[in-house]
Amino acid sequence: MMEITSKSNETIKNIIKLKQKKFRDLTNSFLIEGFKVIEEAHKCDYKILNILVTERSFVKYKKFLADYDDVLIKISNNLVNLLKCSVTSQEIFAVVENKKRKPENTNFVILDNIQDPGNLGAIFRVCAATNFKDVYLINCADCFSDKAIRASMGNVFKLNLITSNVNELINFTKNKVVFSANMNGENLFEVKKPKTPFGVIFGNEGNGVSKQIERLASNIIAIPMQNGVESLNVSVSAGIILYALCS
Repeated sequence: MMEITSKSNETIKNIIKLKQKKFRDLTNSFLIEGFKVIEEAHKCDYKILNILVTERSFVKYKKFLADYDDVLIKISNNLVNLLKCSVTSQEIFAVVENKKRKPENTNFVILDNIQDPGNLGAIFRVCAATNFKDVYLINCADCFSDKAIRASMGNVFKLNLITSNVNELINFTKNKVVFSANMNGENLFEVKKPKTPFGVIFGNEGNGVSKQIERLASNIIAIPMQNGVESLNVSVSAGIILYALCS
């Protein structure tokens, strides 16, 4: 087990750089924080390149860490503030290798230009909970930013994330039932639920689903609302719609 106490250490400096998207892309890896999130990555067979722990967290998670002794780095308390993204840290971090996961041809979600990583992570959590495991992303925020991972509670690792474009999705969605969320659509609770795998499109927080992407849909649906409310947060809408369609 390696031990690092200096912020000038090259390994630590390179790990801190993973807070920036360009370095995550460059190294095909990302930094995660907190035992629950690290445990989820472990369960989903993501390759953990390094685990960084203070003495206190090493004692607390010793049983789990036994499997990672060869990539374990014990760090001093002064390095925690440089690594942490949350206000209160569990003082355990991991560098994880990104991996491409193939679609499983199950129910799927298309996310069009979702820009808030908190919304993105919350939608990932709903997708995992409702078994919409194939998620197609068009111009969205970084799935492996700290905020997105934390908002998903580590459930991002259970999904098949596919970066896509309009032309690819035109071919993919041909002859498939695809719903798109729009306030002017058919009442969600009155639509006929498909028996074959189907998809749902969710759009940008401010502008909704773009016209180009909405053309992929065979059905436009809306959540009925009262008291003059016109729209909901996209992650809230995703929760309502996905649960309604899969129940």
